Amino acid sequence: MQRPPARNSSIGLRALPVCALLACLGACEPAVLPASPTVAPAVKTSASSPPSASVRVDGSSLQSLLGVFGGQAAAPWSAFDSVPGVRWSDAKPLNNPDTVSPDAAHYRGGDMLLAGFGEVDVPDGKVGAQAGVRKDNEGHVGVVLHGNVSEVLSIALQKFYPSDDTQGILWRQLGNDAMVRPIAASCALDDGTSAPNTQKNVFYELGIPGIAMPVFAETYVDEDGGNQGPGVTNFVFYRSKPWQRIEGMQCKAS
Repeated sequence: MQRPPARNSSIGLRALPVCALLACLGACEPAVLPASPTVAPAVKTSASSPPSASVRVDGSSLQSLLGVFGGQAAAPWSAFDSVPGVRWSDAKPLNNPDTVSPDAAHYRGGDMLLAGFGEVDVPDGKVGAQAGVRKDNEGHVGVVLHGNVSEVLSIALQKFYPSDDTQGILWRQLGNDAMVRPIAASCALDDGTSAPNTQKNVFYELGIPGIAMPVFAETYVDEDGGNQGPGVTNFVFYRSKPWQRIEGMQCKAS
């Protein structure tokens, strides 16, 4: 996902425009989700050293989701049915009309809560003159799995409001025993264009306790929500290092 809704033409991920995000987040019927653990504010860090112990979170929903996603072999769709803290709006994988890539031919949407956020104003899902705001946890995110006919190969998350410290957000979900190491940033171009990069794409390698193989993450923001919202932060998780995207956007190795 790069700039919703036109993002991901090169990798075939189903985009999460604001209207789809609202659907995933149950704008008309606010989700009843597990309470967010109380943690300290994000701490800016360097390299892969963890923030202070006070921000550690054990057993977050994202850690559980990536625990199923990571590993020696890709997990089947059914393995994600009962991930703690994830509420699926799609009962099963659906055909993805937005791509011809077999690696993203199917998708499944839902929502969950990221740890470490408080209550904010978000769009209420109405349109036109009736549009307004409602209160929700900023960490309430839309979740979309992508994969082929049998396996899940990538995961996309999107939350309202741009966030600069995506490394800190990931650490708060995975805990101090995890590694969150930047591998590329300072990209010259937006994905698939010759336009200067405006979305602050950063790529990470994640070492998660209990998962033998690393997981790779890409984060980026869309600060211009226009009349549809306050902007968004996106997280995409891959099973292998996304070198094609890093090279295509001319990102610098960290």
